[in-house]
Amino acid sequence: MLIAAAFFASLEAYRFKKIEKIGPTKIPPVTATIPAVASSVSAAIQSTFNVWEDLSRTNFSGTFKNKFPASSKWSHFFLFPNSDAPGSLFPQDELILLDRGNDEFIPRYVAIPASLRKDDLYLYEPTGDQYWSSEYSYRGQPAKFRCSFLIHMEPAGGTATRLDIFEYQPEIWVGKRFGFLAHAILPGMFYDIRLVEPTTSDRVELLELIQKSVAAGLSLGLGEFRRLPCGGYDRSLTSYDWRGVEGVSGLASDPDTPVRF
Repeated sequence: MLIAAAFFASLEAYRFKKIEKIGPTKIPPVTATIPAVASSVSAAIQSTFNVWEDLSRTNFSGTFKNKFPASSKWSHFFLFPNSDAPGSLFPQDELILLDRGNDEFIPRYVAIPASLRKDDLYLYEPTGDQYWSSEYSYRGQPAKFRCSFLIHMEPAGGTATRLDIFEYQPEIWVGKRFGFLAHAILPGMFYDIRLVEPTTSDRVELLELIQKSVAAGLSLGLGEFRRLPCGGYDRSLTSYDWRGVEGVSGLASDPDTPVRF
């Protein structure tokens, strides 16, 4: 009897892991209006980040020149266009909704008319092995985090473009857990990887990289970027102030206060 109780207790032990998240209690959207047409914004993004098609042209040889240093998490990411063409890994709407995890913004993305998403880009790390430190912690140490990004662009009047950054499949890796694998007869230890809520800092970082690229390409000052009334990001290029988010209520009084779950 005691052995059985201990066995079932070990199966449930993973539920009691102490995982914390730093950031706003209400996760804000990360969006901006950029003073450039969508084609210019898209070109700036593709000039900044690695493009999968460029890598495939080299037959995945060592001749491909990465646009980021190896120490940067962005060196592992590649852009894919919104296309049904062979080789494109841009996820279809049905898959996006099925695999969105705890991301409440994804249904809003899929609800955008397809005609307005035709120029969107998917920023994806294809190996599934790359994690980095972000807003989550486990046992007082940064938890391993990863996600992909959906970059939405649509006209915002005149020559401006509205840019929205969405995270797709945000997850953390918090050690191992004891349990049953799919189709396994006996239990065992396996990696404890969990889908989580999206982060704000990673989306802000991506948006600011895009802003810098567009500004450099068009010789603009960063002060010429306009923030939407409902915008959810801080334009600082050096830090993110959770308390400075517009249109968001319920922020923790201290930006470094952990949110436990």
